Amino acid sequence: MSQFNAPMRRASGSIDVYTGLLFVAVLVLLSGVALLGLRNMEHSKVGNNPGGMIKLVD
Repeated sequence: MSQFNAPMRRASGSIDVYTGLLFVAVLVLLSGVALLGLRNMEHSKVGNNPGGMIKLVD
């Protein structure tokens, strides 16, 4: 059998398991960052100084 008439494996465009796991991991990471930012903004509002997402909280 030569290389020209050998059966070829075609790449499919469907989503496999690893792509799904990557998508879930990105969603969990983004939700964790958003939750951390919201909690930090809520915690830094205590007192006289208004805070933001990037303000360090003691």
